Amino acid sequence: MSVDKSLNVLVVEDNANLRKVLINIINKLGFPPALEAEHGQEAWEKVQNEKVDIVLTDWTMPVMDGLELVKKIRGADKPIRDLPVLMITAMDTKDSVIAAGRQGVDAYIIKPFSVQTILQKIEEAVERRSAGAS
Repeated sequence: MSVDKSLNVLVVEDNANLRKVLINIINKLGFPPALEAEHGQEAWEKVQNEKVDIVLTDWTMPVMDGLELVKKIRGADKPIRDLPVLMITAMDTKDSVIAAGRQGVDAYIIKPFSVQTILQKIEEAVERRSAGAS
């Protein structure tokens, strides 16, 4: 599967250096310049007020963590609740993967990651959402 490279990606990461790395990966993959947020609350405001097609979020952040952001997205009205969401985290336990899945995370990426992993997981998440998975 090849993903639509015109999708607007929102990168949510409290670590400025890692956020920059993720944005560079998104650009390198051919997507439009990524939107960015430092924490879940800022991301939630952007999701409501800007054109966002897919969300890549860290789990552990101040103000509002990634899991709380996913809960808000999944509890919102369409089209927000149907956004593909990828969780990017260092939390690699089975329990954390299960918890993220229960909240509606479409793909789970464990740090460190490769450019290819990011692209593959974006494709998986978009495919899941377009197939109507919830």
